[in-house]
Amino acid sequence: MTRTGVGVSGSAWVDTGYEKIDREYATAVNSSRWQQQARAVLRVTPTYASGRFFIQAQAELVGNGCQSTGSTSCDQNSQGTVDTDDLWLRIGHWNVWDLKVGRFEGWELYHTGMGLDVNTLERLGAKQEGQPGPKLGDGITPMDPPDYYGVNFMHDRPRGLGLGYLALHLYPMSILRFELLGELGTTSLGTGASNYLGGRPSAIFDLGWLKLKVGAEYQSVTAQNQRIVSDPNTSVQSKQTDHTGSTNKGLGAALQFVFDPYVELGGNIAYADSTSRNPDGNVLATGSYTKTSLGGFLNARLGSRGSVLEDLMLGGGANWTTQYYAFRQGSRQDYVAHLQVFGAIQYLVAKQLFVKAVLAYARADLWPSSEQSSISNEMYSFRIRLMYLY
Repeated sequence: MTRTGVGVSGSAWVDTGYEKIDREYATAVNSSRWQQQARAVLRVTPTYASGRFFIQAQAELVGNGCQSTGSTSCDQNSQGTVDTDDLWLRIGHWNVWDLKVGRFEGWELYHTGMGLDVNTLERLGAKQEGQPGPKLGDGITPMDPPDYYGVNFMHDRPRGLGLGYLALHLYPMSILRFELLGELGTTSLGTGASNYLGGRPSAIFDLGWLKLKVGAEYQSVTAQNQRIVSDPNTSVQSKQTDHTGSTNKGLGAALQFVFDPYVELGGNIAYADSTSRNPDGNVLATGSYTKTSLGGFLNARLGSRGSVLEDLMLGGGANWTTQYYAFRQGSRQDYVAHLQVFGAIQYLVAKQLFVKAVLAYARADLWPSSEQSSISNEMYSFRIRLMYLY
């Protein structure tokens, strides 16, 4: 929207799919289910432009397909039936700089191709889904396979009562751009509330046929309120600092090749380190971990422009994530690994409606340091997505 006016756009999609998970743990039952998810976004983008100077805002109203359980537990991430995605304000000069504040996503650094869309069956993978299974070193916390790490402690839209982003974007050259993303705010008010402060610089070198993306992030999560502590000898109560919180940091890079309009392929690598603390400031070994993700994808158009197969595409990809917890017994640490593989085929009907089928496999290996071998889950899934962009 590079001129004064109000832009209206959005999307709607419906996923219909099937998933089967086999769990090796003796008391964790296998499961299979059919599932349909739907989501629609209405986006409004008012813009004032004067030459290269602009002021712009954006709001996205979201409708979720699930209407059966109310607005507090409608899908895997407890999103409501009606929600908001983007809500931001931006000011700057086109293709020179801009400052953006509010609720939005940071720049994507880890690209997965035609699969592993957010909240999909293949993205969730071989989860426990509430079934009993191996536990971390404290014998209490259940193990579950992790989502991949894509420099995304601070990529997704912030969620909290008073939590938001601010980002400075710089475009020094047509082939080079920077984002300096900051996070600040609180998740809620009262007991258990946390304050967030963080930074996420990233850069994209873009030649069109080649894209190199790099980024890093640092996020501090601290308790908002003090705690009341009783002296065990005198029973006198006093106010003390609550050190509950975490420090999250990571970095990653991606390399993509785009040979328009036939082939796009790329690879990603990212590493994360998360340290959790209890109220006394001591490290929680079962809540602290390091995570490494490796992934790649390939998309191919089957026909040349103007041919019958012009709008038919095939794609595939794989991601491998390992997570080591700080808790250890002897020389061994609690360990979880997650392999996620998919293949996809997509056709664009009448240049308007995307029809995509995704077949996926995932394997999770859960290995507590107290056990001599890992315990595995395997997932098989299939879904068809109809998506209309306007």
